[in-house]
Amino acid sequence: MKVKWTVGLIIVVGALALFFLSSTGNSKPVYYYSPTEFHADTAKQRDRVKLKGIIQPGSVKTSQNHLDLWFNVQDEKDPSKTIPVHYQGAIPDAFQEGLQIVVDGRMDGQGTFQGRELIVKCPSKYESKGKAPGAAGDGKGSNE
Repeated sequence: MKVKWTVGLIIVVGALALFFLSSTGNSKPVYYYSPTEFHADTAKQRDRVKLKGIIQPGSVKTSQNHLDLWFNVQDEKDPSKTIPVHYQGAIPDAFQEGLQIVVDGRMDGQGTFQGRELIVKCPSKYESKGKAPGAAGDGKGSNE
């Protein structure tokens, strides 16, 4: 009987230790820098960061094999603030000018942000553009 309690106690303590370590290990918040914030913080320009903005219309260029991509990330609040980006790898299907993007990478010595990962935030085709059919006040019933 004493062995069962000892084994049970070891299992419970081990589970609690794993839970504690997993819940406190990666609690560092992730911050996305706009082009304006990135230009203002010279210390961050040497670090690997996540850059967030809009894919500037008219700035997108690709290599013939479509594995090199160049574009500008434009600040959402101040469109005059941009950062040139170079990315090597598979281009996400949703990638297109004017969409919001997050680029993980770092600035090189020539002033180009070298992206390691691209995340395109595409607008949802399920978002309503107004009131949904059958919603209160639209004059239509819900049983059509």
